[in-house]
Amino acid sequence: MMKQEFPTVELYTIGPNEVDRVASLLTAEAASEIKNGEAFGMTLVEEGEVRAAACARISPENDEVLELLSLYVAPAFRRRALGGTLLVELLEETMAATDGTLNWAVTTFMPDAEGVEALLAKAGFQMEQDGQVVSWRLPVADLADSLLLKHSMAVPAGCSLHTLEELSDYSLRQLVQELQKNLIADLTVAQMREALQTASYVLLDQKGQPKACAVVSKAGKNALYLSQFFAAGGNAPAAMTVLQAAGQAVLQQFPGNTVLEIPTLTETSANLVKKLLPSSQAVCLMRAVLELN
Repeated sequence: MMKQEFPTVELYTIGPNEVDRVASLLTAEAASEIKNGEAFGMTLVEEGEVRAAACARISPENDEVLELLSLYVAPAFRRRALGGTLLVELLEETMAATDGTLNWAVTTFMPDAEGVEALLAKAGFQMEQDGQVVSWRLPVADLADSLLLKHSMAVPAGCSLHTLEELSDYSLRQLVQELQKNLIADLTVAQMREALQTASYVLLDQKGQPKACAVVSKAGKNALYLSQFFAAGGNAPAAMTVLQAAGQAVLQQFPGNTVLEIPTLTETSANLVKKLLPSSQAVCLMRAVLELN
């Protein structure tokens, strides 16, 4: 039905070999997931030009849930139902491919994301505020006078500090395994390699085992986010060491008006952000849910 409104629209699946050609229309997470075979994508082409892209995956925790990871329409072509066309087609193709075993489609997004809530609502999604997940935002320039960087932390005795660029794939695999043991692994080794290599830090002990990490990734133009943070056993000196190193690197490598986002899932981590970065602004994410059957 929606295709009839745009007879020149063509839709194509995105496989691992096509990701790089449409990377500007995907989040870093979505691109990495498609490359690793963990997610699938689709592009919308009009007049020979790729104008929108979407990515989704079956939830690792629940095979009845489809997670929409990314949906983006190039700014010059918005408000023409292209995003809705792509979304409906993606849902229909996924339902057909899974023989109707999916019961829900879900996604989370920033409340100020242009046009996202209206697009999802038109497709039938129900909106709710995700009170557990909060994203803290601040300009990179604010790091300079923050409590985070006010007093330099010495590297804990017996440990060594490394950028992701300096670590071998073996060391990264050990880090991911340690994160998985602690049930907080958000990134794979491949995704670690796609993060900001010289602004992300890992603390290793004398045996080369990871004690803490602070991984920073790009979140779009003029935007960064803390994509992975960990300190074994809640070790405060280890946590401060990697956070300070990452903060200093971001301050040195990016313009002051770049926005840094720090997501938090617990009250403890939220309180830490408020203490170390008091100028940061809290934004609760929105969650959209669609019943498929």
